[in-house]
Amino acid sequence: MKICKTPRLNNRGAAAVEFAILVPIWFLLFFGMLDYAWYLTNVMVMENAVASGARAGVKVKYWLDPGDEQYQDPKSIAKNAVSHAFWLDESFNTSGISVRFKDTDNNYPEEDEAYQYLEVKVIDYEYTPLTGYLSEKMIPRKISAVSLLAFP
Repeated sequence: MKICKTPRLNNRGAAAVEFAILVPIWFLLFFGMLDYAWYLTNVMVMENAVASGARAGVKVKYWLDPGDEQYQDPKSIAKNAVSHAFWLDESFNTSGISVRFKDTDNNYPEEDEAYQYLEVKVIDYEYTPLTGYLSEKMIPRKISAVSLLAFP
């Protein structure tokens, strides 16, 4: 009686081939999540910085005369608060911050007219991604944030 042997399959190197096929997909997922998390961190910190700038601007004693020693300009206070609150970028300056007064009709009055609201904007802040792995079509490179608060 003849014993039938099953042929042995040569599986050597199969794990290396599977690893070589899956590594690019893993890197795509990992670096994509990392870049997207960094983008969301920048967006959240920017929104919180703009909101804290608007809060700081409406808390100052804006009703005092500009000649009074206790007078503080709400616009400069708001700009400084935004630049201090945006802790992710040390080179972030106040040139990209727009602070304006608004009245109840959503108009932008002159400095000496009556105003009700303080609007703080940062438009088109360009952040740098961590890895640069994802294109600009997938994750935008510019962040904008707006906050509008009423004076008490």
